[in-house]
Amino acid sequence: MDVNAKKAPIFLLLAISLASTAVFASVFVYYPVSIAATPQAPPIIFSAGSNSNANDLRGQQITVSISQANTSLSITVHPTYQITYYKNITVINNTDTSNSYYIAFRVNSAASDTNLQSANLIIKDSSGNQIAIINLMSTGTSNWYQIPAGAHYSVDLSITYSAGSNTYNQAPGSGSGFAASLQLIYSPQSTESAPKPEV
Repeated sequence: MDVNAKKAPIFLLLAISLASTAVFASVFVYYPVSIAATPQAPPIIFSAGSNSNANDLRGQQITVSISQANTSLSITVHPTYQITYYKNITVINNTDTSNSYYIAFRVNSAASDTNLQSANLIIKDSSGNQIAIINLMSTGTSNWYQIPAGAHYSVDLSITYSAGSNTYNQAPGSGSGFAASLQLIYSPQSTESAPKPEV
């Protein structure tokens, strides 16, 4: 028997296998998917606190800027040595009177300055009970905290500077202050951690 004849099916099978691999590598299959979105008014919003835009030290102002849709917030304050405490500078409102939500805070860029000892957001309920303390000097995401239907939480800010080698006629720290950035996150559930959004 011809030995080459015996080998022919093997070579043929190998050739077919290689050809199939090459074909599959350049095949693309498309399945249709339909996605619909029905936008809703935001249930959780920011609103002005009782001391928003009130007087600060040395003729400055506690500047609280809230966006048109009440979904972003900017705060500027002017602390001095030791503990400077800003009370009720903004409010977190649950405008949904039928459903509770869970809120968390994610510090993306931490506060840092010479002789800055602490910088904390203090979240309180309408009775003045402390709900959470958010450390602005450390990045990360807080636990979930429930905000009941129709409830509102006030936000305080506490900043502590030591004097170091500075004297009374100098501003604390480097003199240029600090900036911290964070996000308020909310969800109807508290079992899963909030992912980092891809935008």
